[in-house]
Amino acid sequence: MFAIMKCSLKNILGRPPEAPPTVSWLLEHRTARAEQGALTKGRTPTASLYRMYEYLVVGFTIGLRTEIEFFFNQPTWAVSAIPDPQDADPQRYAILSILPYYLCKAFNRLIERGLPRGSPAIIAGDEAERELRARPIVLEEEPEWASKVPSLAEKLIIPRRQGEEPEEEYISERFMSKNIIVEEPHVLFV
Repeated sequence: MFAIMKCSLKNILGRPPEAPPTVSWLLEHRTARAEQGALTKGRTPTASLYRMYEYLVVGFTIGLRTEIEFFFNQPTWAVSAIPDPQDADPQRYAILSILPYYLCKAFNRLIERGLPRGSPAIIAGDEAERELRARPIVLEEEPEWASKVPSLAEKLIIPRRQGEEPEEEYISERFMSKNIIVEEPHVLFV
């Protein structure tokens, strides 16, 4: 009985019923969570991926882009080496499986322009710029596990910030492949 009361109390206080939070909990608390730091803590690639998931679901674009930039600045965290979270929640797992695609999209855009991961925050002078351009171009790739995560049996709709369903022309095709309706995330941070 104590466990049931404890769980109910957590829900009354507005805390997530479990960590990491479910999609339904995040959507239910979307207004309160908007522009708030993610509930997931830790300095690992997996923790970062879960924070991105939280920001995507609540519609906090600045938080999502900041977390993507944080990940970019961890040059030892190859996107292809993100461990499979093997998340038991199908909705959360499907979202997590798409996020590495967007990391690759954002990172490879910068890498192809001559800004490799691990670059200094300030590039002062022609010599520093030449040194960066002389580095080999190493593009990021998605982890193998991401393509093996099944699509959702039922459609999941993640509404826009104001609560309305995303307009068809702005829906992410990549998320749609997992039966998730969400607006194309803004992931380019530079």
